[in-house]
Amino acid sequence: MRGNSERVIAAFWLALSIGQPATALCQARTVYHTGFEAKQDFDIEFTLMGQGGWQGEGTGGNGLVEDNFEGMGQQAYLGYWPAEEVDETYTSLWQPVKGIGPEETRITVTVLLMFVDSTNGHRDDFRWTLYNDNVQRLVTLDFDNVTRNINYALDDDLFLPTGYSFEYEALYDLKFVMDFAANTWTVSVGDEDIVSKKKLTTKGSSLAFGDIGPTWVYRDPENPGNNYLVFDDYQVMTERSTPLPPSPPTLEWTGWVEDGGALLRLDGSDESGYIVEYSGDLVNWHILEAAKPGDTGAEIEDIDAPDDEQRFYRARTAD
Repeated sequence: MRGNSERVIAAFWLALSIGQPATALCQARTVYHTGFEAKQDFDIEFTLMGQGGWQGEGTGGNGLVEDNFEGMGQQAYLGYWPAEEVDETYTSLWQPVKGIGPEETRITVTVLLMFVDSTNGHRDDFRWTLYNDNVQRLVTLDFDNVTRNINYALDDDLFLPTGYSFEYEALYDLKFVMDFAANTWTVSVGDEDIVSKKKLTTKGSSLAFGDIGPTWVYRDPENPGNNYLVFDDYQVMTERSTPLPPSPPTLEWTGWVEDGGALLRLDGSDESGYIVEYSGDLVNWHILEAAKPGDTGAEIEDIDAPDDEQRFYRARTAD
């Protein structure tokens, strides 16, 4: 490695990065909430599908029960009795939510839930699935009643383990936080994150909330389990996001290269292009290179650096 210890080369960085902005959040607003109570016009004699705006697909079991959660009145359920059609593979439920503004890009959905095991020797999967405003599936949280493991899938349809499991007849406080401005989602049970800041879409799908709801997936459609999901206190909240000042690019001196040039490392947003400039007097600046660092950063070489007594560097956004 070649270099002169008496020569000073300084690296500067400027807070001018423009990429995918961070967001500040305003006060949360509840756009839908139900406890499935009779006073909210939910009748225990009928299926949940078709009541209170709840929609669904499939003919498998769904409806209302009473006091499965002690002291909480009525709850909704999905499962237990088989579909009317033998070629069905699932039954799903969802609640269309209206009145979410385009600026309300952070959506939080909370629900209390419990899983009841089968008594007929067959077990199935229960999933919570998020769709966008174009009815495209974005992400899925899967509760496997055979292994009792909790898995998740992005829109690539590949199910991966969260590393967490669940117990039968235990009450869980589930929370989905979906930040459409940042293209991330997080799921927590109580205070524990089980999925943290994964992508809402990997395919460039529309990032706008459509609906999220439970699905009963039959492992063997001809022999479904009589297992079922009970849920209550379903709530959808929105928050309005406002951009925060963007974080700066960083420019790091990494040493000399064999041909005598100075080597720098540029980091920043993978969506932004940057210009690296140099100066000998901190007054007159000249373009050295334009670069887009991406996820792994970009190496910038200044082969003329040894020609000057001193040289300073800075990075700025290309625009």
